[in-house]
Amino acid sequence: MKHAVWNIGGGVENTTSLNEFIDFLEKEVGKKSKITFSNWRPSDQKVYISDIGKISRELNWKPRVSPEQGYRRLIAWVKTAQF
Repeated sequence: MKHAVWNIGGGVENTTSLNEFIDFLEKEVGKKSKITFSNWRPSDQKVYISDIGKISRELNWKPRVSPEQGYRRLIAWVKTAQF
C-alpha cells in the first residue's frame, strides 16, 4: 500500500453528545458551565460518527481508549499545557 487515508475515531460504539461531554467535564473538574443555546446554523453538523470500517479492515485497528479515558487525558493535558 503506497498511500492511503483513513478515518480515525471512536466509531459507533464510542459516540458521545456534546451534552454528555459537558456533564462529564463538569463532574470531573467540579465546576458548572454556563451554557447558552441558540438556533442551529445551516452548516452545523448535528451528528457525526467516525466510520472506522476501512482502517479496521485494512490495518485491524480499533479504538483502545474509551471516551472517558480520552476526556481525562485531555483535562490533564490542558491543566499542564502552557498557552
